[in-house]
Amino acid sequence: MQPLQAVEQAIGLALAPAFLLTAAMTALNALTTRQTRILDRMSDTAAQGPVLDWLQRRAHFARRAVQLAGVSALLVATQIMFGFILALTDAQSGTVLALLLVGGMLAFIAAMLCMLTETIMAERGPGL
Repeated sequence: MQPLQAVEQAIGLALAPAFLLTAAMTALNALTTRQTRILDRMSDTAAQGPVLDWLQRRAHFARRAVQLAGVSALLVATQIMFGFILALTDAQSGTVLALLLVGGMLAFIAAMLCMLTETIMAERGPGL
């Protein structure tokens, strides 16, 4: 395959992972905003006792969601990069690309589950 055709094919194969990368970065933006609000409420002098415990549990899930979304973005970006490298070198390693994409998807799903848990906790309140 000629280099130009290889690059065109790699671009075509990178489109779906690029959408996942966009979703992960958008989620990171929303998650860091939520985490910042939780931390601001924790630093408030009025947050004591059960309210502080509730905020700390929420902060745990928000922090975990941010970490998992970051791992997802890293894996997907790595998958896109390796896709281009493999296309340009005519190497065959679809297994590595598939594992990176599946890992990125699993990390994104886990991040969304953590975010869902945190938002349910926020909706229910501290339960005083």
